Amino acid sequence: MIDRKLSSRYAKALLSICEDKKMDEDETLKLIKNLTNFFRENPIVLEYLSAYVVSYQDKVRVINEICKNEILADFLKYIAKKGRFKLFYEIAETFEEFVDEKKGRVKASVISAVELNEKVKEELKEQLSKKLNKTVQFSFKTEPELIAGIIVQVKDVVYDGSLRTYLANLKQKLMRLSI
Repeated sequence: MIDRKLSSRYAKALLSICEDKKMDEDETLKLIKNLTNFFRENPIVLEYLSAYVVSYQDKVRVINEICKNEILADFLKYIAKKGRFKLFYEIAETFEEFVDEKKGRVKASVISAVELNEKVKEELKEQLSKKLNKTVQFSFKTEPELIAGIIVQVKDVVYDGSLRTYLANLKQKLMRLSI
């Protein structure tokens, strides 16, 4: 919980820096995602930048090597100086949420029993965009275990129209009736 609050504070600060310096938030987000991928591929670098025993000057040298955007590098140096580099992934994730919110975007994941055709995907996108009054960015996945139907998740809200869930709920109702 404390990490989430701190991450949120740093992500808001980065968003504010973007506004003050007239930086495109989407471009900054792209740079952050590139860094996230770099750290996932090279976790030792993130560990190094997060380590308390590594001097600040050594961290600055590494940051200057991996980040060529001066403003973003200054932000990374700041979180390194504050000893918060271990929160990088959380800060990046929260920053993405803030940028999406500001730009009127939301992410949704769709799980279906079978692959959806393009027409169904477009209808779903149109309906959900209209309902949420936001641009929806979808990720699609298939799970045959659903039997039929779909599950749509937007943030913490889940719309479950799967046959698997329907049958599980029906089973629970029947079990209560038999007792």
